[in-house]
Amino acid sequence: MVDQRDVDSGLARGPGLVGEVSVGPSRPQHIMGDQQQHRSIVPLRRPDHNVGYNSVMSAVGVDIGGTFTRVAVDGTVVARWRTDPDYDRQLAALAAVVPADPAGIGVSVGGRVDPTGRAVTVALNLRGYEGRALRDDLADAFSCPVRIAHDATCGLLGEHEYGSLRGADRCGYVTLSTGTGYAVRLGRGGHFVATTTEAGHQLVAGNDRPCSCGQVGCLETLTGGRALERAGTRLSDVDDDAFWRDYAAALARGLANFALVSGVDTVALGGAVAVRRAGLWPVLRERLADILTYRPLTVVPAALGEDAPLSGAVVLLTAPEGSVLH
Repeated sequence: MVDQRDVDSGLARGPGLVGEVSVGPSRPQHIMGDQQQHRSIVPLRRPDHNVGYNSVMSAVGVDIGGTFTRVAVDGTVVARWRTDPDYDRQLAALAAVVPADPAGIGVSVGGRVDPTGRAVTVALNLRGYEGRALRDDLADAFSCPVRIAHDATCGLLGEHEYGSLRGADRCGYVTLSTGTGYAVRLGRGGHFVATTTEAGHQLVAGNDRPCSCGQVGCLETLTGGRALERAGTRLSDVDDDAFWRDYAAALARGLANFALVSGVDTVALGGAVAVRRAGLWPVLRERLADILTYRPLTVVPAALGEDAPLSGAVVLLTAPEGSVLH
């Protein structure tokens, strides 16, 4: 079981990018700090020989989010740019920053991946990526093994390997960012199954907001950043205690349902909303305690902050075959 005290002290803030720069579509820029140093995330494990990697080559992680794309090489973030909604331009942008002859590329993507792990099937915030064989296109472009998975699954893998879910056998990860993603991991050691669920699209009674998925009343319309911005609310600008109480109440109901259905006992919250809003946590835990009267749920900040999906993208490269379901 994860000790909540170990992850509460300061981790909710999450690590910030050093000298991060936003640039235009398909124009990635290397991230430089005051000393012209790239920022390290976690000491990512290199893929091993059992899956055909060359240990002297670079392991590359890519996080394609609904708003930003980031690239890490051997555990160091080297580039960040606004995700290009045009699929082909996005691939060209990746080609500009991924080193030659990488050992392998793990990709976290903000969308549903088909059962074979080849293509993006549903990407509500990146419609131009739907139906495109992202794994095969990258493998052809870089002549290396490639694995892709939903960003919530990658966030879960990163947190379990390096963050606040280490040692947890029945755990979940929730990303509160452009959208809302939920993933679950059940099992011990190398014997586990991890997958993304659609808990962000559970229907909330009394909610009449239309969701980009086509349904009306999805939890994501109450907790996702882009949905709330469409409703005229920018989460980064909100400093209203009443708003955050309502937000925490909606999130608590969603987390309770997620835990009761999946059987997880520990959940890490990641994404910009979770890591930057310290005042969210006391209210959220209070509401969860009111709802879950017989089966407690431990909710902790994602220790890797916004880096969880990026870290997990490389962990994905070493995951046993069949352990990650799409």
